[in-house]
Amino acid sequence: AALGDAADTGPERYGLSWKGKAECIRLAQRPSSATLLPDREASVDWDTTENLVIEGDNLEVLKLLQRGYAGKVKLIYIDPPYNTGNKDWVYNDHYVGANDRWRHSQWLEFLYRRLLLARDLLSSDGVLLVSINDENRARLEMLLDEVMPGRRVGSFVWKTRSGSNDESGARFSVDHEYVLVYANGNFSFRGELKDFS
Repeated sequence: AALGDAADTGPERYGLSWKGKAECIRLAQRPSSATLLPDREASVDWDTTENLVIEGDNLEVLKLLQRGYAGKVKLIYIDPPYNTGNKDWVYNDHYVGANDRWRHSQWLEFLYRRLLLARDLLSSDGVLLVSINDENRARLEMLLDEVMPGRRVGSFVWKTRSGSNDESGARFSVDHEYVLVYANGNFSFRGELKDFS
């Protein structure tokens, strides 16, 4: 067979794939059996405010919010696990198996379900902000490009410390992280017009 014939064996596309992706999509669509219950005593001005504080597993909460808030949320900020292996953290921060040939599959699955649900909560002028470190930025951007195609606004650099903590002798220290910004079509930052004076 000619070299050109080999490429015609099936549909090809650019994208991000990982073990368990199809199951991940199915699980994201499974409805939650939980219920949101207001805590009126712990709330400030319950009858006059429109703010909500929700405590619970973020995947289940995102599912529950779909019922009353789909397409109504203007801003979502996500601070996902960075895969540092930090054991003194509130949640599992070690989703990458060193000996796993699909090394990042668990991490991608964890985020993909949450990002799909978060996307559906955004209003037409809504924006999604996601913090990430340098090591996982490329994977997260590919994942966000798939979840919110054509909606990348850009990124912020967030300086997290001054000075170096590099002990390897390479004198290279990453002193910043990133905040990735993806938004729906009617979103815009408020700012000042260019001043050409």
